[in-house]
Amino acid sequence: MDDLVNTVKQHLDSIEGVTKVVVAYSGGVDSHVLLHACSILRQQLKPLFFSAVYIDHGLHDDSVHWSEHCKKITAELGFPFHSIQVNAQDKHGDGPEQAARVARYAALSTFIDKHSVLLTAQHEDDQAETLMLQLLRGAGVDGLASMPSFNQFNAGFISRPLLRVSKQHILHYAKNKGLKWVEDSSNYDVSYDRNFLRQEVIPLIQSRWPAFSKTTARSASHCAEASKVLAELSKELLSDSVGHELSIQLLAGNKEETQRLMIREWLKTQGVRLPSKKILQQIQSMLKIDSNKPTLIAWADHQVRLFDNRLFYTPKTEQLILHKVKWCGEVLTLPNLLGILTRTTAVGEGIDKALWDSSTTSVRYRLGGERIKLVKRSGSKALKKLLNEEKIFPWVRDSIPLIYLDDHLVAVANLWLDERFLAKEGEQGYVCLLYTSDAADERSSVD
Repeated sequence: MDDLVNTVKQHLDSIEGVTKVVVAYSGGVDSHVLLHACSILRQQLKPLFFSAVYIDHGLHDDSVHWSEHCKKITAELGFPFHSIQVNAQDKHGDGPEQAARVARYAALSTFIDKHSVLLTAQHEDDQAETLMLQLLRGAGVDGLASMPSFNQFNAGFISRPLLRVSKQHILHYAKNKGLKWVEDSSNYDVSYDRNFLRQEVIPLIQSRWPAFSKTTARSASHCAEASKVLAELSKELLSDSVGHELSIQLLAGNKEETQRLMIREWLKTQGVRLPSKKILQQIQSMLKIDSNKPTLIAWADHQVRLFDNRLFYTPKTEQLILHKVKWCGEVLTLPNLLGILTRTTAVGEGIDKALWDSSTTSVRYRLGGERIKLVKRSGSKALKKLLNEEKIFPWVRDSIPLIYLDDHLVAVANLWLDERFLAKEGEQGYVCLLYTSDAADERSSVD
């Protein structure tokens, strides 16, 4: 058996519980060689179901023709084939290469469940390029670890069995087997950073240090090992953290370098791509701020807030605002994904049914200055003060529905009722409940 084919087999043999193998097939020589190796192994690994997926980024005039080529080759090799079109526009200013990568992996993830592994054809020279790109971006050990040979992906796994195979070996295999592949002319466009390194920089380095790809791949492996150790250490330090929250007390007492390590790991657990050094330092500076003064650090699609001696991560979304809406019937679906309000009849509980039925009922958002008279508490209380007392997150307070009968505030979601409008003993009343949607639930402690 060819060494390359055996390398792929060893990777597949090492993955437990997998029944499906999805090959990311672009039609280029690297992925064609990987697909061909899998066609040989399929006879030996009969319990595994193999398929191939082509991702059309729509960035090249020939992409449709490449899809047809891939369809023809996979048919010849007997593989089920899927071609998926994606939108690879750069919406976040990360550059066209990163935008295409994100779109590609998002599409590929839809084929991967807990019993699947995605095989991609990155090789030793690709790893060297990745390390160089990360180095030029000033990355830490996580970035310099470059691409892992095996990792979790969606509900399943991703494997890069050719990471220790050179480009030269791949080309030799392809020519020896008489394979035909497509050539992407954009690979020679040096306006792309990776292509500039591949075409201009790395050949010059290799003319002096021929083993460049192999030694840099080894450096990436060392960084990956260091990254793993640091991740395990930070997880131990964060063992008492809860979900989207990170206690300031948990960070206090540690050195600044350790604090940054903990913050980075905490953000990683939220699925956040690590921020720049500047953003990380801004988050760290929040530890010295009076937590009674809510503070926000925002970047890209992410937000970190300081409140009640805790850091909170929330995805950045448009502010949810509840304008005045009439409530008729038993159920009110609130606009802007704010949730659902329901009312049920009870005896001696809730808002007086007779008052409700004789009034115009509306639901509004907080404007400021609202007051409510609570049971067994003297005088009316400012809503702002009550929200502060209950430590309701400041960033969700304007999303809490307020229930009015005519122009009188009678209830604040399912938090407080005004005693002047309560049903008396033996009389019927309406009990209101708020069920937040998933989007609202991420923003609120009111449920």
